[in-house]
Amino acid sequence: MSVFAATLRLDVRLQARSKLYAIGVGLAVLMGLVGRLLEIESAGRLLTAFYLLGLGSTTYIFGAGLVLFEKSQGTLQALRTSPVTTATYLRSKVVSLTVFAMLESLIVYALGFADTPAHPLMLILGLAALGVLYTLIGLGQVARHDSVTAFLMPGALLVGSVVQLPVMHLLRVEPWWFWYLIPTQGPMLLILGAFEPLETWQWWYATGMSATAIAAAAWWARHRFARFIMLADD
Repeated sequence: MSVFAATLRLDVRLQARSKLYAIGVGLAVLMGLVGRLLEIESAGRLLTAFYLLGLGSTTYIFGAGLVLFEKSQGTLQALRTSPVTTATYLRSKVVSLTVFAMLESLIVYALGFADTPAHPLMLILGLAALGVLYTLIGLGQVARHDSVTAFLMPGALLVGSVVQLPVMHLLRVEPWWFWYLIPTQGPMLLILGAFEPLETWQWWYATGMSATAIAAAAWWARHRFARFIMLADD
Protein backbone atom coordinates (compact mmCIF):
# COMPACT_ATOMS: atom_id res chain seq x y z
CA MET A 1 0.00 0.00 0.00
CA SER A 2 1.36 3.43 -0.95
CA VAL A 3 1.94 6.17 1.62
CA PHE A 4 -0.92 8.21 0.14
CA ALA A 5 -3.34 5.26 0.23
CA ALA A 6 -2.43 4.51 3.84
CA THR A 7 -2.84 8.18 4.79
CA LEU A 8 -6.19 8.38 3.02
CA ARG A 9 -7.41 5.23 4.78
CA LEU A 10 -6.36 6.68 8.14
CA ASP A 11 -8.16 9.94 7.34
CA VAL A 12 -11.40 8.14 6.50
CA ARG A 13 -11.25 6.17 9.74
CA LEU A 14 -10.54 9.31 11.75
CA GLN A 15 -13.38 11.21 10.10
CA ALA A 16 -15.80 8.38 10.78
CA ARG A 17 -14.67 8.07 14.40
CA SER A 18 -15.05 11.82 14.96
CA LYS A 19 -18.71 11.60 13.79
CA LEU A 20 -18.01 13.87 10.80
CA TYR A 21 -19.97 11.60 8.45
CA ALA A 22 -22.97 11.40 10.76
CA ILE A 23 -23.04 15.18 11.23
CA GLY A 24 -22.55 15.84 7.52
CA VAL A 25 -25.31 13.46 6.44
CA GLY A 26 -27.61 14.96 9.04
CA LEU A 27 -26.98 18.48 7.71
CA ALA A 28 -27.49 17.29 4.13
CA VAL A 29 -30.82 15.67 4.99
CA LEU A 30 -31.95 18.83 6.78
CA MET A 31 -31.04 21.06 3.82
CA GLY A 32 -32.76 18.66 1.44
CA LEU A 33 -35.96 18.72 3.46
CA VAL A 34 -35.87 22.51 3.67
CA GLY A 35 -35.41 22.68 -0.09
CA ARG A 36 -38.45 20.45 -0.59
CA LEU A 37 -40.60 22.74 1.55
CA LEU A 38 -39.52 25.92 -0.28
CA GLU A 39 -41.37 26.27 -3.55
CA ILE A 40 -39.58 28.99 -5.52
CA GLU A 41 -38.97 29.59 -9.21
CA SER A 42 -35.19 29.87 -8.93
CA ALA A 43 -34.62 26.44 -7.39
CA GLY A 44 -31.22 26.17 -9.09
CA ARG A 45 -30.05 29.37 -7.40
CA LEU A 46 -31.32 28.22 -4.02
CA LEU A 47 -29.51 24.90 -4.39
CA THR A 48 -26.33 26.69 -5.46
CA ALA A 49 -26.58 28.84 -2.34
CA PHE A 50 -27.04 25.72 -0.22
CA TYR A 51 -23.90 24.24 -1.73
CA LEU A 52 -21.88 27.44 -1.31
CA LEU A 53 -22.83 27.74 2.35
CA GLY A 54 -23.12 24.05 3.25
CA LEU A 55 -19.83 22.84 1.79
CA GLY A 56 -18.09 25.28 4.11
CA SER A 57 -19.11 23.13 7.08
CA THR A 58 -17.84 19.87 5.66
CA THR A 59 -14.63 21.12 4.12
CA TYR A 60 -13.47 24.41 5.62
CA ILE A 61 -14.59 23.92 9.22
CA PHE A 62 -14.40 20.13 9.48
CA GLY A 63 -11.00 19.99 7.79
CA ALA A 64 -9.60 22.54 10.21
CA GLY A 65 -11.24 20.73 13.11
CA LEU A 66 -9.56 17.47 12.14
CA VAL A 67 -6.15 19.15 12.11
CA LEU A 68 -6.78 20.60 15.57
CA PHE A 69 -7.87 17.16 16.80
CA GLU A 70 -4.73 15.54 15.39
CA LYS A 71 -2.61 18.20 17.06
CA SER A 72 -4.26 17.62 20.44
CA GLN A 73 -3.84 13.84 20.12
CA GLY A 74 -0.18 14.09 19.12
CA THR A 75 -0.89 12.55 15.71
CA LEU A 76 0.79 15.32 13.75
CA GLN A 77 3.84 15.17 15.98
CA ALA A 78 4.10 11.43 15.32
CA LEU A 79 3.74 11.99 11.57
CA ARG A 80 6.90 14.14 11.61
CA THR A 81 8.95 10.95 11.94
CA SER A 82 6.94 9.09 9.28
CA PRO A 83 7.23 9.04 5.47
CA VAL A 84 4.10 11.22 5.21
CA THR A 85 5.01 14.47 3.48
CA THR A 86 3.16 17.78 3.58
CA ALA A 87 1.86 17.23 0.04
CA THR A 88 0.61 13.73 0.89
CA TYR A 89 -1.12 14.92 4.05
CA LEU A 90 -2.85 17.82 2.31
CA ARG A 91 -3.84 15.72 -0.70
CA SER A 92 -5.41 13.08 1.54
CA LYS A 93 -7.48 15.66 3.43
CA VAL A 94 -8.56 17.33 0.17
CA VAL A 95 -9.64 14.06 -1.46
CA SER A 96 -11.45 12.59 1.54
CA LEU A 97 -13.32 15.76 2.49
CA THR A 98 -14.20 16.79 -1.06
CA VAL A 99 -15.55 13.35 -1.99
CA PHE A 100 -17.70 13.28 1.14
CA ALA A 101 -18.92 16.83 0.47
CA MET A 102 -19.99 15.76 -3.02
CA LEU A 103 -21.91 12.81 -1.54
CA GLU A 104 -23.61 15.24 0.85
CA SER A 105 -24.50 17.43 -2.11
CA LEU A 106 -26.07 14.46 -3.87
CA ILE A 107 -28.25 13.81 -0.81
CA VAL A 108 -29.41 17.44 -0.78
CA TYR A 109 -30.26 17.28 -4.49
CA ALA A 110 -32.04 13.93 -4.25
CA LEU A 111 -34.19 14.90 -1.27
CA GLY A 112 -35.08 18.47 -2.13
CA PHE A 113 -34.34 19.27 -5.75
CA ALA A 114 -34.77 16.06 -7.76
CA ASP A 115 -37.24 17.83 -10.06
CA THR A 116 -34.73 20.58 -10.91
CA PRO A 117 -32.93 19.82 -14.21
CA ALA A 118 -29.14 19.93 -13.90
CA HIS A 119 -26.13 19.38 -16.15
CA PRO A 120 -24.32 16.59 -14.25
CA LEU A 121 -20.79 17.32 -15.53
CA MET A 122 -20.94 21.03 -14.69
CA LEU A 123 -22.38 20.24 -11.28
CA ILE A 124 -19.65 17.73 -10.49
CA LEU A 125 -16.89 20.08 -11.67
CA GLY A 126 -18.27 22.98 -9.67
CA LEU A 127 -18.74 20.96 -6.49
CA ALA A 128 -15.27 19.45 -6.79
CA ALA A 129 -13.66 22.86 -7.36
CA LEU A 130 -15.52 24.40 -4.43
CA GLY A 131 -14.73 21.50 -2.10
CA VAL A 132 -11.02 21.51 -2.95
CA LEU A 133 -10.77 25.30 -2.57
CA TYR A 134 -12.61 25.37 0.76
CA THR A 135 -10.50 22.52 2.15
CA LEU A 136 -7.20 24.11 1.19
CA ILE A 137 -8.20 27.48 2.65
CA GLY A 138 -9.26 25.86 5.91
CA LEU A 139 -6.08 23.79 6.18
CA GLY A 140 -3.89 26.79 5.48
CA GLN A 141 -5.80 28.88 7.99
CA VAL A 142 -5.58 26.34 10.83
CA ALA A 143 -1.92 25.39 10.42
CA ARG A 144 -0.59 27.88 12.98
CA HIS A 145 -3.34 27.41 15.58
CA ASP A 146 -3.65 24.89 18.42
CA SER A 147 -7.19 25.63 19.67
CA VAL A 148 -10.64 26.18 18.22
CA THR A 149 -10.87 29.64 19.76
CA ALA A 150 -7.55 30.79 18.29
CA PHE A 151 -8.57 29.42 14.89
CA LEU A 152 -12.02 30.99 14.84
CA MET A 153 -11.28 34.39 16.36
CA PRO A 154 -11.03 36.39 14.25
CA GLY A 155 -9.29 34.74 11.28
CA ALA A 156 -11.56 31.84 10.36
CA LEU A 157 -14.76 33.78 10.92
CA LEU A 158 -13.50 36.61 8.75
CA VAL A 159 -12.15 34.36 5.98
CA GLY A 160 -15.26 32.16 6.13
CA SER A 161 -17.49 35.19 5.71
CA VAL A 162 -15.51 36.51 2.75
CA VAL A 163 -15.40 33.24 0.80
CA GLN A 164 -19.18 32.89 1.11
CA LEU A 165 -19.90 36.42 -0.14
CA PRO A 166 -20.75 35.21 -3.68
CA VAL A 167 -24.13 34.18 -2.26
CA MET A 168 -24.94 37.86 -2.80
CA HIS A 169 -24.54 37.28 -6.54
CA LEU A 170 -27.24 34.62 -6.34
CA LEU A 171 -29.51 37.16 -4.63
CA ARG A 172 -28.71 39.69 -7.38
CA VAL A 173 -27.29 42.20 -4.92
CA GLU A 174 -25.36 45.08 -6.52
CA PRO A 175 -22.66 45.92 -7.41
CA TRP A 176 -22.55 42.70 -9.43
CA TRP A 177 -18.85 43.08 -10.41
CA PHE A 178 -17.65 43.08 -6.79
CA TRP A 179 -18.52 39.41 -6.25
CA TYR A 180 -16.22 38.49 -9.14
CA LEU A 181 -13.28 39.59 -6.99
CA ILE A 182 -13.95 36.75 -4.51
CA PRO A 183 -12.12 33.47 -5.33
CA THR A 184 -15.14 31.26 -4.62
CA GLN A 185 -17.15 33.10 -7.28
CA GLY A 186 -15.51 30.87 -9.90
CA PRO A 187 -16.61 27.48 -8.51
CA MET A 188 -19.97 28.96 -7.57
CA LEU A 189 -20.58 29.99 -11.19
CA LEU A 190 -19.67 26.48 -12.39
CA ILE A 191 -22.34 25.08 -10.08
CA LEU A 192 -24.86 27.72 -11.14
CA GLY A 193 -24.08 26.90 -14.78
CA ALA A 194 -25.46 23.42 -14.17
CA PHE A 195 -28.90 24.95 -13.62
CA GLU A 196 -29.09 28.03 -15.82
CA PRO A 197 -27.25 29.36 -18.90
CA LEU A 198 -24.21 31.56 -18.44
CA GLU A 199 -22.54 34.02 -20.77
CA THR A 200 -19.42 32.80 -22.59
CA TRP A 201 -17.20 35.18 -20.64
CA GLN A 202 -18.65 33.82 -17.40
CA TRP A 203 -17.62 30.30 -18.37
CA TRP A 204 -14.09 31.51 -19.09
CA TYR A 205 -13.99 33.43 -15.83
CA ALA A 206 -15.40 30.51 -13.79
CA THR A 207 -12.84 28.07 -15.18
CA GLY A 208 -9.89 30.44 -14.90
CA MET A 209 -10.74 31.73 -11.44
CA SER A 210 -11.33 28.21 -10.11
CA ALA A 211 -7.97 26.96 -11.37
CA THR A 212 -6.09 30.05 -10.22
CA ALA A 213 -7.71 30.11 -6.77
CA ILE A 214 -7.05 26.40 -6.18
CA ALA A 215 -3.40 26.74 -7.25
CA ALA A 216 -2.90 29.76 -4.98
CA ALA A 217 -4.64 28.08 -2.04
CA ALA A 218 -2.58 24.91 -2.52
CA TRP A 219 0.66 26.90 -2.49
CA TRP A 220 -0.45 28.84 0.60
CA ALA A 221 -1.56 25.76 2.54
CA ARG A 222 1.64 23.91 1.69
CA HIS A 223 3.76 26.91 2.72
CA ARG A 224 1.89 27.25 6.02
CA PHE A 225 2.21 23.54 6.80
CA ALA A 226 5.91 23.56 5.99
CA ARG A 227 6.35 26.47 8.39
CA PHE A 228 4.11 25.48 11.29
CA ILE A 229 3.57 21.69 11.05
CA MET A 230 6.93 20.64 9.61
CA LEU A 231 6.20 17.21 8.19
CA ALA A 232 8.74 15.37 6.02
CA ASP A 233 10.09 17.29 3.03
CA ASP A 234 8.67 16.42 -0.41
